[in-house]
Amino acid sequence: MLCDVESGNITKLLAILTEQNETDIEKMLMNGINPAQVADYYGKLDEFNAFFKTNIISKLRVLVDNKEITPDYAYEFFKQTVNG
Repeated sequence: MLCDVESGNITKLLAILTEQNETDIEKMLMNGINPAQVADYYGKLDEFNAFFKTNIISKLRVLVDNKEITPDYAYEFFKQTVNG
């Protein structure tokens, strides 16, 4: 379901994930609440994190397959991104 959300549309992603309307999500984001906090507020932080991990892996896999980055670089990038 979430895979159909166009890249970069965090408002739509959060609306689908939390089952809230986009206007309410947008208001929260415009008031300085970050996307992870929005997901957490609605009890969807684990799902939010899982989506982003999957999305990152998918994009890194394409870069490796296209020989734009090495597998080692992809692995290190993923570790740093996921673990902060």
